[in-house]
Amino acid sequence: MGIQTNSAAHIEFDVPAKVGKYQLLERIGSGTCGIVYRAYDAILSRDVALKVSPAGGLDQSGKTPAAQKAFITETMSAGRLTHPNIVTVFEAGVDGELNYIAMEYVEGSSLKRYGRGQAQLPAYRVVNIIAEVAEAIDFSHRMGIVHRDIKPANVMVSVDGSVRLLDFGIAISTSAEDSKSRQALGTPNYMSPEQIVGKDLGPRSDIYSLGAVMFEMLTGQQLFKAEEVKELFRAVLKETAPPLRSIRPDLPRELELVVARCLSKNPQKRYGSGAEMADALRQVAERMSPPDLLSPELESWMELIPQLKFFRGFSARKIARFTSVSSLVRFNAGETALAKDTIDNHLYVILEGVVSTGDGSGLGTVLGPGDCFGESGFVRGDKSSLEVSVMTDTVALKVHSKKVHELPDADQLAHYQMISNSIAQRASASEDILLDLAL
Repeated sequence: MGIQTNSAAHIEFDVPAKVGKYQLLERIGSGTCGIVYRAYDAILSRDVALKVSPAGGLDQSGKTPAAQKAFITETMSAGRLTHPNIVTVFEAGVDGELNYIAMEYVEGSSLKRYGRGQAQLPAYRVVNIIAEVAEAIDFSHRMGIVHRDIKPANVMVSVDGSVRLLDFGIAISTSAEDSKSRQALGTPNYMSPEQIVGKDLGPRSDIYSLGAVMFEMLTGQQLFKAEEVKELFRAVLKETAPPLRSIRPDLPRELELVVARCLSKNPQKRYGSGAEMADALRQVAERMSPPDLLSPELESWMELIPQLKFFRGFSARKIARFTSVSSLVRFNAGETALAKDTIDNHLYVILEGVVSTGDGSGLGTVLGPGDCFGESGFVRGDKSSLEVSVMTDTVALKVHSKKVHELPDADQLAHYQMISNSIAQRASASEDILLDLAL
């Protein structure tokens, strides 16, 4: 979990091995306003991300130090922001000369590892990650808080595929008085034009910043480049953002229009809310196919797959995501596809062919295209209580439970619903499809 700075100067200070009830394990980030550690909460037996900063009153000039301001701001914001795409804050306090904030520890990586010539995420995945962040800032805005520091380092993608927005240390209230920002606080590459010149800030400033992050994730390069910050600010204020498709002509025109609207110099021409931006991105995602995620062999089955009963009622986007983390497997007639009492964490969805399942009693269930098997190992990691025998040459989609866990939460829920529906349908029809396989 990384929490980055708003300038090049990082704060440094001595930190003991234990702060409050938390035992420090390793340093995982630092910035102008504090240092972040992975720490252990022995009382609740869990790891947390612990952000610590110097406690103190006014400095020699009579002003509150930046670290103290950030602590107060983040603490006040935390109590108002409970959302699945915003990192959860558990506790804030003071221990001696240190402030601390204990947060949910997110195992994964930030978007900082992608873009700028580094490894890139598939465009399809980027669109959905940014949509989730847009929903997070929409909630924040409705709670009266503008983040002001949307950047790749503040967006975490966990190992299970879920997305979290971090670090409200320089956030401001959307109230008339507090939104009048006189300081150009933020991270230069992602600051909106109005943020740079210190104008009143509202939700549309965060939408610009998120648009800049999306541009970078899709193109692999930052929106504007300059040797010095003042030249970068001049570009943000004066230069038009390059069209997305001038760099990525393979991306759809609809996505280019979404990015351009987010990056408009005029706040009134941007999306009016994070929810509106998220909806626009979801609509683009519905029409995007992920050929970059599918093997040519899998792609050849994409006309048939949506017609199968396993996927009935689910959008093309959700089906494509499930397929993108699957592989094709072929079984010959007479083989055993899944042996009894073995643990196999894969789910199999039959595309073509017929198999039978049996528990050794001589009676079995016949499964065909659109049916699935392997649910107990996939969902719970249990041994298979049935043996699956291949009656005719069979082709199936094979997906590991870990791969589904890497998908966004909403898609995971949909896919597990598919599995539940399949099991329920099989149970309701069991009297009709039990056969004496010994005949």
